[in-house]
Amino acid sequence: MDRLTIGQDEPLFPARLVADRLAAVSLRDICHFSPPNDSATVTIRLAQLYALIRLVPFTVLVNLFNAALVVIAFWDLVPHLHLIGWYSGMTILCAARWLRARRLVSDPGYSLRHPTSVRTVMSGVGLLALFWAVPLMLWYPHGNEPQRLLMAVLITGMMSGGSVTMASIPPAAFTYIGVLALATLGATAQMHEPLISLLVIVFAGTLCFSSLWSARQFVSHLRARLELEEQGQLVRLLREFEASGSDWLWELDPALKLRYMSTAMADVIGYPLDRLLGVSVFTLLDPTRKIAEVSSGMQSVMDHFREGRDFRDMAIPTMGGTRWWSLSAKRMIDDKGNVVGWRGVGSDITDTRLRGDDSTRGARRDPMTGLANRLLVREMIEEALLRQWQGQGDCSLLLVDLDRFKLVNDTLGHAVGDQLLIEVARRLEEAVGDSGKVGRLGGDEFAVIWRDGGSRDRLGDFAQSIIDAVSRGYMLGVANVHIGATIGIACGPGDGARTEALMRSADLALYRAKQAGRGGFAFFERHMFEEAEDHRLLENDVRSALEGGNFTLAYQPIVQAGTGTIVGREALLRWRHPTRGSIAPDVFIPIIEDAGLIHQIGGWVIREACREAAGWAEPMRVAVNVSAAQLGGAGLAQTVIGALASSGLHPNLLELEVTESVFIGDDPATLSSLARLRSLGVRLVLDDFGKGYSSFGYLSRAKFAKIKIDQQFVRDAADGDQDARAIVTAILALARGLGVETTAEGVETRAQAEVMHQLGCGQLQGFYFGRPVPSSEIESAPSLGVKRA
Repeated sequence: MDRLTIGQDEPLFPARLVADRLAAVSLRDICHFSPPNDSATVTIRLAQLYALIRLVPFTVLVNLFNAALVVIAFWDLVPHLHLIGWYSGMTILCAARWLRARRLVSDPGYSLRHPTSVRTVMSGVGLLALFWAVPLMLWYPHGNEPQRLLMAVLITGMMSGGSVTMASIPPAAFTYIGVLALATLGATAQMHEPLISLLVIVFAGTLCFSSLWSARQFVSHLRARLELEEQGQLVRLLREFEASGSDWLWELDPALKLRYMSTAMADVIGYPLDRLLGVSVFTLLDPTRKIAEVSSGMQSVMDHFREGRDFRDMAIPTMGGTRWWSLSAKRMIDDKGNVVGWRGVGSDITDTRLRGDDSTRGARRDPMTGLANRLLVREMIEEALLRQWQGQGDCSLLLVDLDRFKLVNDTLGHAVGDQLLIEVARRLEEAVGDSGKVGRLGGDEFAVIWRDGGSRDRLGDFAQSIIDAVSRGYMLGVANVHIGATIGIACGPGDGARTEALMRSADLALYRAKQAGRGGFAFFERHMFEEAEDHRLLENDVRSALEGGNFTLAYQPIVQAGTGTIVGREALLRWRHPTRGSIAPDVFIPIIEDAGLIHQIGGWVIREACREAAGWAEPMRVAVNVSAAQLGGAGLAQTVIGALASSGLHPNLLELEVTESVFIGDDPATLSSLARLRSLGVRLVLDDFGKGYSSFGYLSRAKFAKIKIDQQFVRDAADGDQDARAIVTAILALARGLGVETTAEGVETRAQAEVMHQLGCGQLQGFYFGRPVPSSEIESAPSLGVKRA
């Protein structure tokens, strides 16, 4: 092809294209000394400098070689000391240039601390040219014909080579050629040779013009390549974000100020484009700085900009929360890894995120129920909070958790469970109407964003109406299903001015409502957060205490009712906090269970109790409490086997106490685990009998060795409560019939001890017989009415 046609314009030949490109490169582009102020010019200047620097090793060798020829040629004419001094200076200068060039290329830190510039390059080459001026001015006029011929050839070659090696930086080439030309003119003037002087001037001028032409070609070529790369980056950016349906393009400079924006984006913002250019992206997106206080999405976008991280498809509320944009951005990086700007795309997703069939809506809808998913719920909360800040309604969040939904899944299957969730979603939307929005957060948890305001009483009535609606029966196929609902309520901005805070508050309220017995609702109160924060801090301290070995065991005596003889001791876990002092077990044990540390700490208690009991002067039983969580799998049995083996304690001296709560759920695995423990030879004890969930059937099948009567029955029976006495009597009769021992817990007075003994209880335990003490203090511990076995 002999020509290139662009659109319908005049045909352009390649030579014409080249000429136009060269004409676009001005003298200022290639000869100015001041630092460049835009990314393209910075890149060009660095390329000019690098082109010269990479040739320094070659020019150093050439200069040293030519200098050696001069020394040899003038050895018999010039004093040796002068020649050696001149060559030494030349060597030092060349070595310094070579070392600096090497560090500039290989050490990024050095190049940042001591950057090169046109002025520093001119200084270096000017000094080098002055060194060559010495033999021209001082020795050339006094030399013979061969010496002057050699010198003329060398200088001509040096000037020509300088015009080539320094062509990328014309000021440096001009300096080098000019100094050598002036020195040559000085030498020819001493010899009265005007023709040679004229030739030197013409030659120097030709070399300068050649350098200038080469520099223009260099800059033109580099600029064209940069334009192609920039266009390629833009094409890649557009292709990468094409799937997101972006409508706008925008670009920022390194200071995060707007450098370019699509006209369509400026029209949406409502300002002329020329007024937006140069505006900070933070001011552009959030002029009042209020949106970032409410929207986690806006805060995340700003954090990405500040930290220099790319992002994609970030949804943010803009224009006071009335519109939603989706933004994506990538950094522009130079050769040294510095951020020289940002390019990105964006689109208005206000309408598409709520309706339509595109990917934006699909990413925000629950595929099963069609409700808003967690992502869209968060965005709707942000929007409601922003509208509330502007005085356009209220924002309350209700978290709705379904009760007994897991039972439906487990008994009727997940297909019926899915149908149930769809029906619940429909009822919630009917109950909320136009006064709010409904979303599904996941599983059986829903969210309602209530915007209609009202008092707490009205909001409570609304919550109860939701509970009533959800609790009505469901006919799913042939199955008649009944579930319930529990609700936690938080009101913005008092309970949370940001999405995360409001959702956390509602979640804490939901937790409190569940604790109250489910099927109701609870409002967030400030103390809930303080309690949750205290719980979190204590959990961290529990982990630290476990790692640091700060838990200890204390032992409370168990005595024979008739004789007062100590027949065993119960191991009780104790924790003394470094700043809070002693913390009650009923405070930190639930934290241990919630944190999933019960297996680790429970195993330590068993091993430590066996180790210490094995060292007691008089062998006696030691009782250790075991939680329901520890009974799962074979881990507890392995822990017991290891503890007995390492301590040497006889299995019959170890009692494992479990509460009636282990039988919740009618789990056959519980009985299997208890059977494994019993097969090891240890004794099983049922603790707090009478206040929980057990049945006589479990009591028989689990084959317990002992029953412990709850302390509340002990106190009430001692106080003359006939019902309590009847229950205690029935428990004792049941125990005698099953052939198991009995222990009355919580005996604190002599009257309680006597009543329990009279009713026929075999063993007693409580503060009346001694408080829990460490193993090392057992022999010296004070006790009342107690004898050693």
